[in-house]
Amino acid sequence: MKNKFFKSLAVMLGILPSVTWAQGQDLNFSGRCQENSPFAAISFVGDVLIHKMLYLNVVSESKDFSQIWRSINPLFAKAHFSIANLEGPAAMGIDAQGRDWGDVGFIYDDRVYSGTNMVFNYHPRILENLRNSGIDLLTLANNHSLDRGAIGIDKTVNAARSYGIPTVGVRHSQERNGAYYKTVSIRGINVAFVGCTESTNGRSDSKSQVLNCFKPEAESLVRELAGRSDVDAVIVYPHWGEEYKQSPNSKQVAGAKRFLDAGAVAVVGSHPHVLQPWDKYVTKDGRETFIVYSLGNFVAGQKDVERRASAVMYLGLAKNDQGKAQITGVAYTPTVRNGVKIYPMGSGGDRAVLNYLNKHYGTQRMLDINESLGLKLCRSLP
Repeated sequence: MKNKFFKSLAVMLGILPSVTWAQGQDLNFSGRCQENSPFAAISFVGDVLIHKMLYLNVVSESKDFSQIWRSINPLFAKAHFSIANLEGPAAMGIDAQGRDWGDVGFIYDDRVYSGTNMVFNYHPRILENLRNSGIDLLTLANNHSLDRGAIGIDKTVNAARSYGIPTVGVRHSQERNGAYYKTVSIRGINVAFVGCTESTNGRSDSKSQVLNCFKPEAESLVRELAGRSDVDAVIVYPHWGEEYKQSPNSKQVAGAKRFLDAGAVAVVGSHPHVLQPWDKYVTKDGRETFIVYSLGNFVAGQKDVERRASAVMYLGLAKNDQGKAQITGVAYTPTVRNGVKIYPMGSGGDRAVLNYLNKHYGTQRMLDINESLGLKLCRSLP
């Protein structure tokens, strides 16, 4: 009895995970597609981290970051809208001290452009490469958002705008009332995307540029968006949790439920560099909602299967009779980095990779490379 008490106390304090997760649970949702009613499929991937070995290879070859993930582009094309987390600024010419060296070219010098020592900055061409690959929106809220200070965020936001790729989770220092979210119409469904982070690695956010997931402002923003008549669904992309832990901690679990009870339809997390489970949560007002606590690394130079393998995650949304969006289904396709490239994984692929993905997401909702996404998410979709 005493051990049970101390375990419960540890859970409340966030020391232990709050849930024992079923292995590879399959998720089903009651939402259905209806003829002549809007339907949208959205894809998500986890962290995009261009570590040194990957960056150097890009510099020596095509000078196009998409050479790393080009084999995944057809998976983005299956969805109607795709988002990712860019972990680190893409601030032209800015070093770690915030000094502006101007356009030094497409290089890797560990001064201006860096993918090591826990301080990142990428050539802004990465924004164009992501957009051209089919990524429609980026969250920039993560623990590396301020690796180049306030000017790094400003330059990244400006570059993203010039390349036509929307961003969420951060705002320009000169736009003190700027939005941390973006509302997008996807095939007749208005989806508000919100990005936030648990940490900025101790760097001061003196100009209030980064949305913190665990401050009241984040939950209030979700509640406000969900209550708007021109928003059909709210999706939150939090950067949170403990690195290399394959189960969420109690803070993540409670935070996800707060966002969902506030009106969000889905929470898709990143940061731990490994996969964490997905879950279906029925909110206090009876809505079926979706959580992925961590999608791990989409792009990274880290070793071991757990940090090389990830997934493209898909979510289907359809409008219900009340005009709001509800989930029709979820699916995923495994991905894995082999050397300096990332590849999609079919059901006949590497067993270690598939076992790792199946452990967290089961097999029922695994989408083979050439399989129809519509049939997986919405049975009535042609």
